Amino acid sequence: MPSINRRTLLASSTAALIATSGCTALGLSPNSNRGESDPHWVTMYLGDRDETHDVTVTITNPEGDIVFEKDYQLSDSNEADEAATFPASTAPETIVVTVDGMRFERDWPGFEQPPLPCDGANEAGVEIYIENAQDGSPDIRLEADCQSLPGE
Repeated sequence: MPSINRRTLLASSTAALIATSGCTALGLSPNSNRGESDPHWVTMYLGDRDETHDVTVTITNPEGDIVFEKDYQLSDSNEADEAATFPASTAPETIVVTVDGMRFERDWPGFEQPPLPCDGANEAGVEIYIENAQDGSPDIRLEADCQSLPGE
């Protein structure tokens, strides 16, 4: 049986360490963007399931840096996207929701909102509802909420 030399052992050990460390070194799971701090979350709902909308949600911090951005294609067969997360340490400030090219800008719900701050293992987030205004044009509704996220 051939012997393993030191270089082969070191190379295979390094490769195994890199392969198994992945996201776990940062406290992340492969399907998550959670960091060391508890996450904020964004949930998207389509209010009128007969409608189809292309939606982009962008959240920025006080410095104007993007801390969350996601595109959605909402329709009857895809009417919700729940609990997309981003690290709480990013201090969200502004939410920009673009629905079929129409831009809506809102402040991230702060402590003045009745359900905030959250207690215990619950995390602060926002539910975004894509609805129709009285004239039939797209409109949005935001609701601050607290929830316990899976894996917490």
